[in-house]
Parts: sequence; structure tokens; C-alpha cells
Amino acid sequence: MHRDTIFITHATPDDNEFVRWLGARLTGHGYRVWADLFDLKGGTPFWSSIEEALRHHAIKVIYVVSRASIDPRRTGVRNELSVADTMRKTLDDPSFIIPVRIDDTPFGDFPIQVHTLNGIDFNQGWGAKLIELLDTLDAARVPRVPGDLTAEFEKWRTTITRTATTVEEKPEPILTNLVPVRSLPAAIAFYEYKGDKAKIGPALKETGVPHQMFHRLVLSFAHASRFQESLPPSFSLTLRAVVPLAEFLDGSTRDVTAPRKDEARKMTSYLLRRHIERYLEARGLKLFETSSAPSFFFPSGLVPNDKVFYSDATGRRTYKNVVGRSEKMKVHWHLAMKVNVVLGPPAVVRFRPYVCFSEDGQTAIQDPKRTSGIRRRFCKNWWNAQWRQLQQAFCAFLADEADEITIPLDGAESLVLNGRLLELVATRTMPNDLKVADEPADPEEPDDEDSDFDEQDDTDAEDFDTEASG
Repeated sequence: MHRDTIFITHATPDDNEFVRWLGARLTGHGYRVWADLFDLKGGTPFWSSIEEALRHHAIKVIYVVSRASIDPRRTGVRNELSVADTMRKTLDDPSFIIPVRIDDTPFGDFPIQVHTLNGIDFNQGWGAKLIELLDTLDAARVPRVPGDLTAEFEKWRTTITRTATTVEEKPEPILTNLVPVRSLPAAIAFYEYKGDKAKIGPALKETGVPHQMFHRLVLSFAHASRFQESLPPSFSLTLRAVVPLAEFLDGSTRDVTAPRKDEARKMTSYLLRRHIERYLEARGLKLFETSSAPSFFFPSGLVPNDKVFYSDATGRRTYKNVVGRSEKMKVHWHLAMKVNVVLGPPAVVRFRPYVCFSEDGQTAIQDPKRTSGIRRRFCKNWWNAQWRQLQQAFCAFLADEADEITIPLDGAESLVLNGRLLELVATRTMPNDLKVADEPADPEEPDDEDSDFDEQDDTDAEDFDTEASG
């Protein structure tokens, strides 16, 4: 039996609004979607029973987690989840069930079948996590259905129309937090080294040049001279081979002993990330270590008036502050970014926004107990559009408002990124859904009478950085 359908299990009618929205969006992106909304008058289910859909047609099950759906009295949801868990084991697919949380249900209250699974948190905004869900489905190779899906989409549109939500069959741009890679380096170098094996690692680390050790070899995109100028005279590097990057990533290198595919891809992601991070420092951003990953922030004065000008998704010229001052809390806030490289295909770089604080505009406060409270209090009214615009401004800064960002790799090779965030196009649109008509104002300072806050550090904006571009 051919599996090509995404099955959505949810609490009816409590979570119907979200399921209508999600089902229409996924169908608009070319997926076949099933949910029991079609048991409503005027609709017809694809198959005669829910169990048949789960056992014979579902390739993934999206479990909508809410206070309603985790209620033990909701036997229908529990039964669907039980069958889905059985199919997960039968198909030997650990990610067969994808939990998506749509309210403040504690993660500890998730049903046992999904308690250890990685979920997607739609609670902070539906549009913000749509791209992550699409990425998850794409990575799992969930097939898009070839041909005309108009009939399926009309079923979803019928249910949406009943709730007075209009769906139009026209393209809708969706701005992501991803920066496309225009070109990767063409090749990677393999170097042999001479010197004390126990000491070569620390010596190479001291050079600051991104590299990876593999047995008696040093792998890098950098030229040997970049290492040699900083290495002690007792060490030397000799070029062993120059391997096309495509062969290296594919694990098909023949002329020299090389890592297998998975390890090669991890090494390449690491090397490119480190080169990007060094480039951010070279552009004047300052390093701030967090418990999860290094971040790089704008010190005051790096750009004129601490403002970065850019063109938004509609082409309108505007700007964002990347450094500000809170007089109530007596600190400066600084936009920072964490870097993540995804080789794909397609290859992209994800810049994850973060905020750190200083007293002098230059030196970040290191005390997490102090900054976690400030961060939660200060950033509580920074919503999707705010983070999105800060990311747009950040890309404009890196590109100097050109159409691409060229990052040198300490040699003849370069990594070239797009100068703007990736914009996707959905085939259908919900005109009033998550649109931002006007540029939001910069965040307001919190009220003095704000209540106490959680002391949890290293909260970044990963959950708030994609949405319909409007």
C-alpha cells in the first residue's frame, strides 16, 4: 500500500481552527493531508475509517498537543495515538509521529507515546513554526503529490469558509530565517604534518584557523601558509591532496584516506560555521559565549547611531536599532547572532537572533542570573515581526546592502551567501493570517511593576524568526 498522506490527530472541536489552518497550508505546499474535519456536513473522508487511514496511507502523523488533546477522557485521540505508535514500531520509523504543541501544555504532560519525541512548538505563533515543520517533512522525504490537488484543497477550503476565514488561490510570500548559500568552496585540502603528535593539536588550535584533525591529516579550506605563519618552527604542514568538496561530502574520496559521508558533512558544517564566526568578528562583532553556542553581538558605535538600514520584504527603505539603552534597568541591549550551517541540499545558513546586555555598550555582562531576568523582561514584547526585521537588518549589514555576502576562507576559496533572507512562496494564501501591515515600533521598556520572572538563561529567538512576509 502506497503511503503518501500526512494524518493529523487532534481534539475535536477544540483544535479544529488550528487543523483547518495547518491542513490548508500543507495542502497548498503539495502534501496530501487527512483529518477528521471531513466528517463535518458537506465533507467526505478520503477513506472509510480513521484506522484505515492510519494503518495503510499515513506516512507521518502530526499529533496536535493541547490541553484538550491530552485529556485522558478524549478516547478518540488516545486511540489514534495508540494506533500511530503501533505503526511507528511496525514501520521502524522513530519520527513517524510529529508532536506540535499549540498552547501552554507542559511538556511533562505529553502522552507517553510522544514523551521522548522532539516536538515543534506552535504556541508562540503558528506562522513562525510552519517553515520548521516543512523542513522536517522535507528532511523525512515525505512525498509531495504530483498533479492537481485542487479537489483536496477545496475540501480544506470548504471547512475554512464555514468559519469565515478566506483562502485565496494566489501565491503568498513567506520570509524565513534562512540565508541561502550561493556557492560552497570548490575543494578541501588535506595536509600532512611533521612534529610531535601530542602537541600538534594545541598548536593548530592556537593559530585560530578553522581545521579538523583526521588521523595523521589536517583538513581545512585554508591555505597552508595561514597555519604556518602562526605555528612554531618545530611544526610544518605539507599538502597531501586537494579533494573536490562534492566528492568529500559524498564520501567518495579515492586518492587519500577520508572520513565517511556523515562525518565529512559534520566536519564541513563545523569548518564553514567557524569561518563565518571569524568573519563576524572581523566585521567588528564581539564574541559572547552562551551555554548552547557562541553568539556575536554589535558593540555600540560599530554602525552609525547604532542603526542598520535595509530594504524590507516589500522593498520599503527602513532601519532597525541593533543596540539600545534601557534606562529603567540601566543597561544597553545588543543584537547578537548564533550561526548554524545546514548543508542540505539546498545549503543554507541559519542566523539565530539573541540579545545580550552591557553596562558600557561594549563589554557583555557575563552573570547569567542577572541577564536571564533582564532578557525575559525586556524581550517579552518582541514578536515575530521584530525578530524578522532584526535578521533582515543583520543580513544587510553583512552584505553592505549588496546582493551577496562573500566570506573568505583563508585561501583561494570563499563561501558566498545570499544577501537577503530566503523567501518561499506558498501556492495559496490566507490574506488576514499573520500579516504585518506596518513596521512595528522598537520594543518598549517593561513596566516597573512587572512581576517576577523565571531565571532561565540563553533564551534566543529561534522560535520567533519566520512568518508570512506580508
